[in-house]
Amino acid sequence: MRSLSSYIVAVVFLIFVLPNDLSAQKQRPKNLPGFESTRKFHFGFYFGVNNLDVNIKYKSAFLGNDTVYTARVQGQYGFNLGIITDLHLGDGFDLRFVPALVFGQRDFEYNVKLGNNTIESQRRMVESTFLDFPVSLKYKSERVNNGRAFVMAGGKVAFDMASLKSVDKANTKVIRLNPWDFSYHVGFGMDFYFEYFKFTPQITLNYGINNLLISDGTIYTSLIESVNSKCFVLSLCFEG
Repeated sequence: MRSLSSYIVAVVFLIFVLPNDLSAQKQRPKNLPGFESTRKFHFGFYFGVNNLDVNIKYKSAFLGNDTVYTARVQGQYGFNLGIITDLHLGDGFDLRFVPALVFGQRDFEYNVKLGNNTIESQRRMVESTFLDFPVSLKYKSERVNNGRAFVMAGGKVAFDMASLKSVDKANTKVIRLNPWDFSYHVGFGMDFYFEYFKFTPQITLNYGINNLLISDGTIYTSLIESVNSKCFVLSLCFEG
């Protein structure tokens, strides 16, 4: 995944450089000329590819322990399916509610010292199926021909229907995470107007606020202070 600075550069290019370059080109007939002005609400759907990851914070005791040598989380790729409700607030602003199903996985990977002084690599897979409820405020540039750039920001509540929170604590083969996740997100992309619909590729970055880790006293969780969600999503949206 690219660094945050690379995304900022991309946003600046989309919002300021690209529209100015397009405006210098010959004006073309507009598709859906009254898309925002004639209707307050628009509906659609989207599908996307995600990478579920985390920001992990370790306890100071981690450096002094002689059992768990390393502990890290590897994000895996999954996919999203959602329904779009878009409210046109005025020139340049939209309010969006996009409930979705999110399928993904995170792998907790450890190097653990066994009783015979050998080091064993162990993996604990955490599969998730989220009900996502994000709300976003979207700011759009001026339309040039059949395209316009945008940035957006908002908050989200998500519930993991596949959470293992209630699994017996004696089972050390699983990592328990809180099913409720509260996060904020930022994103950017481009709206392209076609004859019968609007097509929007966009990138969204999500950052969790609450600690997801449920400490069960095992060596796999006792050395971790907190686990906060982090997610990258590339989406393709269709609105009519």
